[in-house]
Amino acid sequence: MAESQHHKTVKSTNPCTNPFCFFCSINEPAPSLRRTRLSRCFKEMTSSSDQEQEHVLVLSVLCNLAANQPNDPEFLYLGIFECMSKLIQRGVDDKVWLLRDQNIYIPYYAAHIIGSYTMNRADFAERAVESGVVLPLMELLRGKISWVEQRVAVHALCHLVSHERTFKAITDLYEQEIIELAKEIACNCFQVVYENFLGVKKKKLRVKYHCDLLTRGLGGCELRESKS
Repeated sequence: MAESQHHKTVKSTNPCTNPFCFFCSINEPAPSLRRTRLSRCFKEMTSSSDQEQEHVLVLSVLCNLAANQPNDPEFLYLGIFECMSKLIQRGVDDKVWLLRDQNIYIPYYAAHIIGSYTMNRADFAERAVESGVVLPLMELLRGKISWVEQRVAVHALCHLVSHERTFKAITDLYEQEIIELAKEIACNCFQVVYENFLGVKKKKLRVKYHCDLLTRGLGGCELRESKS
């Protein structure tokens, strides 16, 4: 990875007092210190709720980095898969947390990050499976949050099973369930969209739902506002 690409991801003019700030860590010019700090950030992200608003922004940035640099290995060895796995599972298990502020975006971002990093390289996919991403993705596929997360879970799991090294590890445990769930999602998708969107009587709720679908995984409210 080109060292300068991560450094210049985010710039801030305000002094930061957060010792686990992702943006300060990613802008750290010393490579070894940056990696140490980023590793601490990934661990802290799953254990602290003090910076939850920042967590959504962090995952938005990570989602873009993963999409644009899917073969970059740096984050993989700093705990990103373990972090994304735990964040998805928290979204499944803790509905109070999930519905607080903008946390509803977190499992979606996390699944996209997993999918992007496992898209091309078998060794990345193997690392993801070893890091425990499969069960949380299966929970999304089972509809534990919403059909939106089901959709991105399908993509992530497809990337994982597209590699020979990880195909057997997943299909040995979940092949039949994945097939049945995929068929169910395909058969029911129009009904789900109608019930949750087209069939909603209040126009304001339909518009809000539509905005959420358009912006989830693409920068949230900031993107929506920039397009208005």
